[in-house]
Amino acid sequence: MYLESTFGKVYYEVHGPRLGDSRAPSTAPTVLFAHGVTMDHRTFESQVDALADRYRVVCLDLPGHGRSEPVDLKGPYSSRAAKVINELLDELQVSRVVLVGQSLGSTVCQRAASESPDRVVASVHLGGWSLYPRITPLFSLFKPFVALSIALFPRKPLFAMFAAHKALKPHTQAYLHACASAAGKRFIRRLTLDMFGDMIDGIAGRLDHPMLICHGDHEAGFLQRHARAWHESQPDSTLAVIEDANHIANQDNPSGFNEWLSAFLDSHTRAEQLHATGAASR
Repeated sequence: MYLESTFGKVYYEVHGPRLGDSRAPSTAPTVLFAHGVTMDHRTFESQVDALADRYRVVCLDLPGHGRSEPVDLKGPYSSRAAKVINELLDELQVSRVVLVGQSLGSTVCQRAASESPDRVVASVHLGGWSLYPRITPLFSLFKPFVALSIALFPRKPLFAMFAAHKALKPHTQAYLHACASAAGKRFIRRLTLDMFGDMIDGIAGRLDHPMLICHGDHEAGFLQRHARAWHESQPDSTLAVIEDANHIANQDNPSGFNEWLSAFLDSHTRAEQLHATGAASR
């Protein structure tokens, strides 16, 4: 299916019980997944299979990715992509959602939650970076070096390195290599630089909802350290380390990631059901 968004035509899929279906708990939120740079909805196939029997699951190809139409890369990407997510949730009449973001998807989900906090009941971040508090603007000094490095790197070795750096398992690496090759160097360079800007711009305040913060045990060291610091500063958060996995831990070790994800979702669904039952009885 496609959404005619303010950022172009965006592809999405809806899985699991429809609204009002008796298979879904009456208070169960919709779960929306947002992927990383160059990727698409297919990265979450194992998560859809694990959740669709009891949750309404929404996956989309972020603007410019996958089956979504190409986009004008002028202007900040994540804020426009966050607007698309909220437009999609409006279109689907979703009043309560858990946002699950991987890498770039985490950034986009944080912005979507910041813009529509009353709708987001919880969020999950895999290989993400907290947008609160902001980092120093001096970080922007690295942007020209990053841009030049990507521009000068030959295409095929760049795509191979992109896959090897972010994934541990051959099937995940093959998927990432294909996605990066299809997206191209210009797209990767622009979104990478935009993520620098996201960390500097940040969001206005701490997100006030439960979080599951995850990383693979083979993740880059600086992202592992940041995940721990994010967890320590974020009230009502859980830190999960996915074994035998790198940056794309949901594909490297889907069963390990799904175990943490399902427990987190089920716990918050049960808590909300008890709250709703108590409120109704009063």
